[in-house]
Amino acid sequence: MIKKKIDLSDQITIEEINKVYENNFESIIYEFVNFEVEWLHNAYSQYKDIDKYIILIKLIHKTLSTYKENFYKMNFEQFYNSPHIEIEKISIIDLVKELNISKETVRRKLNELSKAKVVIRNLKKIKITHVSSNPKLERNVYNLSKLIYIFIKNLQSDDKLSRITRKELEKIILKNYTQYWNLFFSFQIPYILRWKKIFKSSENFYIFALCSFNEVINFKKLKIDKDNIFSNVDQLHEEITDVQKKTKGLNPTTISEISGIPRATIIRKINYLTKNYFLRKSKKSNLYYLNNEKSSKSFVLQGKMFKENQKALRSFMREIINLIKN
Repeated sequence: MIKKKIDLSDQITIEEINKVYENNFESIIYEFVNFEVEWLHNAYSQYKDIDKYIILIKLIHKTLSTYKENFYKMNFEQFYNSPHIEIEKISIIDLVKELNISKETVRRKLNELSKAKVVIRNLKKIKITHVSSNPKLERNVYNLSKLIYIFIKNLQSDDKLSRITRKELEKIILKNYTQYWNLFFSFQIPYILRWKKIFKSSENFYIFALCSFNEVINFKKLKIDKDNIFSNVDQLHEEITDVQKKTKGLNPTTISEISGIPRATIIRKINYLTKNYFLRKSKKSNLYYLNNEKSSKSFVLQGKMFKENQKALRSFMREIINLIKN
């Protein structure tokens, strides 16, 4: 297959992406957090274990990267309804290094996936068995298309992109699914792992993300200094704290109902999150909020991670939009 020549002078620049991001910060953050929370929900509801899902998509990502190297692509239905997905040679040690999960945990979770007949292991070879396309997987595409759409409709320098509708964008991704989802996994896997490193478990991050989404829906009330979004994260967190004073938090029962995680587990993990100052409890009720006290270690970690992840998001948007454009 002949590789299509790309006109580099016609590419969307990171400066253009940054401008759209600054001018549409509230709506972008809302769609991004909504997307991530629902992705985590879909992952947990399917396997009751986010790390197990991360291992699975890491295996899939390796195959998608091989497809890219060989200029091969499949649509959504073709990919998920294949008899099996052959995985490039990968060892448990590779997964341990790349996912920062212990060798014993990786082996145990692979055995659980094998027992559930999700994967077939033969020495060092792994195959993912038939995985049917389903509404949750399609929903992930839908949510990602909404986020991308905010960027393309506001790229005033490109008439071609600005004419694409949200529905057309979703169809483009589904048609060339392996191409676009390879890019997505390149962003998503490191994103989840960065947060997991701070929160010590993926489920801890999931609970924190739910509390974040409960507050981010109020972002439109913020009066943000858009010229200093990237440099003045302290100010951003102060403004979020002002919104928290007017917003109800979440209680353990609600978090359990939304997440699907048993309430007893929620309480245990909330105790960890409050003990480490990621969440704080209301003095008047059993409601939990994000902790944004400037003196806390968690505030510094959240601010640093916010900047790093949003920079990665903008780079991801540039890559995927240029793929759409070409």
